[in-house]
Amino acid sequence: MTLTITQSDLYRFERLASKLIPKSSDVPMISFTPCNNSIKITVHCKDAVLTMTVTATGQIDPFTISWATLKTLAAKKNIDVIFTLQKDSVSVKIGDTQRWVPREKHINTLPTNPPTTVTHSKQLLEALHNASKCTDPNSIRYALGGVCMRGEKSQILATTGIQLYAEHGFEFPWDNDVICPISKIFGSKELKEIDTDEVLLGYTDKGGVYFSVGNISFWIRTITDSTFPKVEQLLIPSENHICLNIHPTDAGFILDKIETLPGKKETDSPIHFVLDNKVELRAYDTVQRNGMALKLTHSYHTGNPVNFAMNRLFLKNALQFGCLCFGIDPSGEEPVICTADNKTFVYMPLKYKEPEIEPGRMSVITSPTQSKTAHKVDTVPVPVKRRRRVATKKTPVKPNGNTALLQTAEQIRQDLRNSLVQVNSLIKEVKAQRQQDRLLRNTMDSLRKLSIV
Repeated sequence: MTLTITQSDLYRFERLASKLIPKSSDVPMISFTPCNNSIKITVHCKDAVLTMTVTATGQIDPFTISWATLKTLAAKKNIDVIFTLQKDSVSVKIGDTQRWVPREKHINTLPTNPPTTVTHSKQLLEALHNASKCTDPNSIRYALGGVCMRGEKSQILATTGIQLYAEHGFEFPWDNDVICPISKIFGSKELKEIDTDEVLLGYTDKGGVYFSVGNISFWIRTITDSTFPKVEQLLIPSENHICLNIHPTDAGFILDKIETLPGKKETDSPIHFVLDNKVELRAYDTVQRNGMALKLTHSYHTGNPVNFAMNRLFLKNALQFGCLCFGIDPSGEEPVICTADNKTFVYMPLKYKEPEIEPGRMSVITSPTQSKTAHKVDTVPVPVKRRRRVATKKTPVKPNGNTALLQTAEQIRQDLRNSLVQVNSLIKEVKAQRQQDRLLRNTMDSLRKLSIV
């Protein structure tokens, strides 16, 4: 009896399993179970189970191999892998190569499918992936190392204590809190490439969350030894907040530049926003005493002028989540609440104190008219509601005529100013170098005269 499957299927399964199985887990085993002209490949450990159903040919009894063996067999090549069972081993033939691998004890104690499931789109997986970026694995008091699916509020929640992610509009087959450990599988390209938008969600008898996408299903044991904090009050903006709306073009511009902005190694990696008849983002290097400003020409704010600072990681998270409407407390005592559609991202601002830099060492870059990065835009910060709203698409207005000429002229003028700052700095360095060379020549002449005498 033989079984034939493709090597690329084994590779795809191995990639998914590596993202699901925790590194601290026990040694997982891989089971092969025939099922109606297909084969179910399953990896199982005490905290997670993953099953993938693939097309196969041949008839064979169920068998199990080790995780280490699977890694040696998996490859991207689309060639056949032929399994033949022996008494204590499995013969594996790949092309002209044949080898024998140990046959492990077959395991049948797998979690059963949940009695009740609900259907979601892949937005559920994206929400869990986003929430995973806002967790604290080192938390002791609360279960901040996982993502909370709050059945009572139809919310997905995650927090580290200084940042909070919430997304609502999900129906869960439970009323209480279910806390799922973070996993890379939620953001895996293997799940995104499956040609279906349906995700089944349920709760199994083994105390775990069950997911099914196409021919992939997996189970993750939930966190039950601690609770998730009540954070709903933090999702409501203050009454006197100031609203900053970041345009999608400016959001893409910031994401393109944020890794190169100065001050990345500063404490809290601060980014400063200046809202005063303009929207400007500033970053400083307090050692080199220079800075860079990003002028956001497409964004705007409502309310009185205000300055605030934030950790650039939080800014990056907010923009990647698509939360482009910032609700800012003028006093700086309340958290900043960023919203978009059915998402809310909350973080604590930093104490605003603009560093001193040397004159002429602040470069300014103006955002372009278009950006490759697209995001959704909301208009004002709103309290979290259970009903999901659909964002409408807005067609950007392109400048024309005198307006376009004026913007081009302003951009050229700004570029010339930046070039002038760089030229002045270069001239200063050349003059200093010439002075040092002159001093060195005078010193050498003096030494020659002394040696002659």
